[in-house]
Amino acid sequence: MSRSIKELILHYDPINESNIFTSGDIVEGRVVLEVTKEIKVDKFFVKFTGDADVRWTEKSGDDETTYSDHERYFKLKQYFIQESSKKDGPVIRPGSHVFPFSFQLPQQNMPPSFKGQHGSVKYVLMVKLKRSWKPSSTTCTEISFLPRNDGTNDHLLQPQSGTEDKKMKLFGSGKMSMTVTADKTGYMQGETIRVSVAIDNSSSRDVKLKYSLKQKQTFIAGSSTNKELKDIVKETKDRIPSGEKTKSVVDINLPRDLTVNIENCRIIKVQYDLKVYLDVSFASDPEVIFPVVILPADQQCPPWQCPPGGFQPYPPPQPNLVPYPGGQPPPYAELYPNLNDPSALPYPGAAAGLYPNPNAMLPVFYPSQSAPVYDPNQSTKESSPNVP
Repeated sequence: MSRSIKELILHYDPINESNIFTSGDIVEGRVVLEVTKEIKVDKFFVKFTGDADVRWTEKSGDDETTYSDHERYFKLKQYFIQESSKKDGPVIRPGSHVFPFSFQLPQQNMPPSFKGQHGSVKYVLMVKLKRSWKPSSTTCTEISFLPRNDGTNDHLLQPQSGTEDKKMKLFGSGKMSMTVTADKTGYMQGETIRVSVAIDNSSSRDVKLKYSLKQKQTFIAGSSTNKELKDIVKETKDRIPSGEKTKSVVDINLPRDLTVNIENCRIIKVQYDLKVYLDVSFASDPEVIFPVVILPADQQCPPWQCPPGGFQPYPPPQPNLVPYPGGQPPPYAELYPNLNDPSALPYPGAAAGLYPNPNAMLPVFYPSQSAPVYDPNQSTKESSPNVP
């Protein structure tokens, strides 16, 4: 950070208790800039991006090969100050200044936030301040994104069932059988998987009932893949003695923050398998394996973001911006007022200058718009060109 820039902070407002955003949500916040002396600025903007990246290295003898790939979902910008064609660019005076921003997440099918050993899906807010002949000043923060649960996957509500038989040959005689039924296929985060298990141990061996829920991560770069397995749950139930028949119910409580299935990303997949098996010493284990789909937990949404059939939509609340007296822009000396001097502000907690225009409604989506730029060489405000 430059000596003349004491502080550059990026804040966003949580939208719910879990601080998780979903498709169509509005991300609002502010950038706080504190400078110790007057600085000239070429560009000053906040950028919002959604990206997936994978990268890993494989060794073969003395050779190393690195695999990587990238997928972008969106890139949005909001300018606070955009490069001017005039010789003398905008000046920020000493003091603390607040710049509000607002974005709307695209209404499209995007994967959830994810961090794995060889890749990630990230949704990042980044602010950048650029000056001539000076290093750029930047800061960034991630938001947590979870796709909306649309409740249309009726096939995931169907139960799953499977049977496995095993005849003992070595180290024993007789046979054993196991029938496993899961109440459904798809479960929301924090829900409980209920599994019914019926065992007929007509063998001469004692066995143990075990079960596990595994997460499989697949990272893809071109024709190369890299897979990682992670145990979410792994438990052992009571022993089933020789000659006994038992029926039991297994409840598996899913973590509330468990990563949902990722199927809509070209380079990262996350899937789950539920495995129920009988542990037989010195023999292969009979097992039943089901696919499990982890869905986003139900999320309450503000009325203007609810699906059709709910509340009637209405515009999101606007920042509490108060017009300057007479609706006129302030003189250049007050364009970046010193927040430490109350007399320089038209009202307590006022945002810095005209970014955005307090006399206009804030747009909620910035794919091609930018905030207006004040040119001190003009007597009136001019609109900025669209973001390329």
